[in-house]
Amino acid sequence: MPNFLLHGLLLSQSGFCVWVERVEGHKLVLPSQVPSGTFPPGIEAMLNDAKFRQREPVKLRTPRGKELTLRIPSAALSPEDTVRFLDQLVHVDQAGPGVTAVHKGSIAPDLLWFIHLYRGLNRFINAGRVSVHMPNESTQWYPQWKLGAGLDERTWLADMVSAAPGVITINNPELIEDLAHTFVHWIVSTRLAPLLEMRRAYPWHEFAESLLKSEPLRRGNSDVARALNQWNGSITAVNTQLVFIVEEPWEDYETARWPVRARVRAGTDAPQPIRLDRLDPAVIAALREQLNKAISITSLLDPMEHPRMLWEEGVGPGFGADVGDGGGSRIDVGYAAGPASPEDGDWDCYLTTAEVAELVATHAPRLRVNNIPLMLPRSWSKAETTARLKISREADGPDSLKAPKLGFDQLLTYDWSVSVGDIELSEEEMRKLIASKSGLIRLRGQWVMADTDSLRSSRKYMEALAGKEVEEGVITARELRQLALESAVDNPVEITGDAGWITSLVGGTDRPAPERQDIPETVEAELRDYQRRGVDWLYFMSRNNVGAVLADDMGLGKTLQLLILLAVERAHGTSTGPTLVIAPTSVVGNWAREAARFVPDLTVAVHHGSSRAKGKALVDKCAGADLVITSYGVASRDHKDLAQISWDHVVLDEAQAIKNTATKASRSVRAIPARHRIALTGTPVENRLSELRSILDFVNPGLLGSATFFRNHFAKAIESRRDEQLADAMQERLRRLTAPFVMRRLKSDPAIIDDLPDKIEHVVPVDMTKEQAALYTALVEDMEAQLGQREGIERKGLVLTTITRIKQICNHPAHFLGDGSAVTDKGRHRSGKVAMLMELIDQAIETDQRVLVFTQYKAFGDILQPYLSQRLGHEVPFLHGGVTKTAREKMVDDFQAGAGGGGEGVTTDGPRVMILSLRAGGTGINLTAASMVIHMDRWWNPAVENQATDRAYRIGQNKNVQVYKMITKGTLEESIQDILDGKLQLAGAVVGEGEGWITELDAEDLRRLMTYRKQG
Repeated sequence: MPNFLLHGLLLSQSGFCVWVERVEGHKLVLPSQVPSGTFPPGIEAMLNDAKFRQREPVKLRTPRGKELTLRIPSAALSPEDTVRFLDQLVHVDQAGPGVTAVHKGSIAPDLLWFIHLYRGLNRFINAGRVSVHMPNESTQWYPQWKLGAGLDERTWLADMVSAAPGVITINNPELIEDLAHTFVHWIVSTRLAPLLEMRRAYPWHEFAESLLKSEPLRRGNSDVARALNQWNGSITAVNTQLVFIVEEPWEDYETARWPVRARVRAGTDAPQPIRLDRLDPAVIAALREQLNKAISITSLLDPMEHPRMLWEEGVGPGFGADVGDGGGSRIDVGYAAGPASPEDGDWDCYLTTAEVAELVATHAPRLRVNNIPLMLPRSWSKAETTARLKISREADGPDSLKAPKLGFDQLLTYDWSVSVGDIELSEEEMRKLIASKSGLIRLRGQWVMADTDSLRSSRKYMEALAGKEVEEGVITARELRQLALESAVDNPVEITGDAGWITSLVGGTDRPAPERQDIPETVEAELRDYQRRGVDWLYFMSRNNVGAVLADDMGLGKTLQLLILLAVERAHGTSTGPTLVIAPTSVVGNWAREAARFVPDLTVAVHHGSSRAKGKALVDKCAGADLVITSYGVASRDHKDLAQISWDHVVLDEAQAIKNTATKASRSVRAIPARHRIALTGTPVENRLSELRSILDFVNPGLLGSATFFRNHFAKAIESRRDEQLADAMQERLRRLTAPFVMRRLKSDPAIIDDLPDKIEHVVPVDMTKEQAALYTALVEDMEAQLGQREGIERKGLVLTTITRIKQICNHPAHFLGDGSAVTDKGRHRSGKVAMLMELIDQAIETDQRVLVFTQYKAFGDILQPYLSQRLGHEVPFLHGGVTKTAREKMVDDFQAGAGGGGEGVTTDGPRVMILSLRAGGTGINLTAASMVIHMDRWWNPAVENQATDRAYRIGQNKNVQVYKMITKGTLEESIQDILDGKLQLAGAVVGEGEGWITELDAEDLRRLMTYRKQG
């Protein structure tokens, strides 16, 4: 046992003091009274009697707990000496060279504690985990170093203070602050002192010099101090975060009580329980602010309202503890009888199951938005809820085999199953879960949180099924389809079963393959394999009374497939009446010719023209026909007469004609009843998803809900794509809901057709003439002048009108001026586009090609027709909306016949060039004699432009098709092409189909888009 002990103490007034105690008799002595070699090497040299003249008052506590204050002779060391003194002692504590057991034993416990403290502080300081503050002492401001504000530093320091010998804490009630501030400043200042002796090119900044010299700042004030405090506070806020962790309740309690742990996390460290007696006031204040923010969102996180307490009366007495919150107030926290968990913290809350469910379902999103983490049990993330509906076909009684119910009127039986994670629930568990509003229940000894969205969807299904006026477990396919549609908006219910094709109709994944049908000998056509599959599918859909959309690409033979379907049904004896085909006027004759060519055994009637049958005469005429062909215009006028006939099928060709449900044509064709409906279209969606809904609603009314329902729940999410993930999910759900009713094949798919020649597209930029440039510049300047004076619909109207006029100028000055002036002036072209058109036509003639020239404007076609006719020496036909049905058919026949009907054996007979308006000539007709297609002006809608091109690029074409799309350099046309090619970016541009998006641009973007950029 050592005879002498060296003590150390940090006193707020005097600094660090040391004194010597003779163990025998606990007498305080001077260093000279200690034998040489008692204290470690280097320490004795720092101790001499001259430094021990000061008598410091030191508080001591007797073994019986009585406090005494003694004036002890001690040496008060300067900050520099304190650091050097502790440096020596660290060397002793680490058993350095020359250190003996006697030396180590001469260090008193209080001083030994300071050695450990000093070593720890040095680790933080060497890691740079210090900051700066500026306290006011005697009306002067002193920049000083202090320990960093991180949780690690504060927690470590609090632990050190809690382990300090009593003499240290009794004599320094502000020990944490003195250590974090004063003591750290001494250490850092001593370490950096050599910097002041270094030669510098520039003098020290006043603040840095005061900090290094521990001198007051000459221009220090409260503003500087406040700024430093705010900076330090920001560090505390960043490094210290309040985290809430939901834990599953203890199994010992029958009535579940959920601990919600309030923990503190520094950076990415693991969250730790909040023990207020171990945290300094600065950290507590930062945490308190975050706790108050959380409580303002939900009082479920208020520890005063949800303390740990006895949960059942009569269990036993509880005990309470007052815990200081570090902010001048107290929180009364109640504890339950029984052992407290080491995980308990001072701000933990204890909630009921309903309260936890509310916290997670209702308040968690707001907490997340406010950057307040709420962590849930890991097992919950795996508890995905899946609802399955297994369906099967219901027998319809003893006569069911003779007259089965088909289509959406089919009765089905259903069974529910619900899985949570990998657990498939029993019926009782399933009902318990569905009845749970929160989704938080205990299943088979394990707490699970079921997905509330899936639960809501499942609950909606069950409630809807329970409300049907049929026996329990039975429902019609139509009712089930409606439920599937509504479910798809939130979370789809997985539909399975052995009901075959019906499962797919209500959103299931089964896709039964139709049986192959024999083609009757009366059919005079060779079908490709994909066309055979199309006929099989149409027959399958027809027999099951489910409307169908055959959406094959243009030119893949939709007309042929429909005609073969009728022949198959006639051969099987399943047809219940005539079929009505409603088509654009331009192709009514084509339908009659195709029917006569491929299915000559069918009786065909054409209902068209001014002398067409009416009333009873129409009914009698149709009764003797297999196929009746009419146009949309005639169907609109005669829909009441047509509705009197018992149609087997009503078929819409180019069904995009009814994409707008509000038009008279759309309303009229929907009013014609039939056993079964079919829509034929190469472009089920031209501009908007609502067009697909309109077509599907014709073939199967109500299939995708009302127009408003579809727009709000599907179209907006998919078309706006504000939320990419939601848009993709809704698009996939819509695909699953529509896939059973739509057959879509593309010419670009080699598996569909591998012998179609290539289609090569060219964008052809042309120069403006001087006349065009002058007109264009004047027009754009006039629009810019008016733009600031127009708002709303007037502004949009101005922009759309300007776009039209720009296209007219780019086509030809005579088109814009409307003055009937010549195409050329003194032998020179007035339009760059017309000049390029003639070059392309000359190339076509040299290579024995025929040409289709498309324009949006009849007025431009009227300009081109006489000019081209004169140049080519023969009449150039112009097919537009004003041409009669008979004249159209003759134009098409003449053009096709002149080239041998399919591009082979080109002769000198027939026109080399045909002009067509984009709308009137863009659908339904077959012009495979042409192998060059020229678009004079752009619609900026790929679907519409491709429809026109596909008059030539279709089955029967055996030449490569060259497609030329003209744009005028330096104009709006080139700007839009640059946007499509990714060469030009406009801040407000969201390019859609057509031109409506241009009207939404601001004035600057419009100017950039339209202003003429002179070439070269």
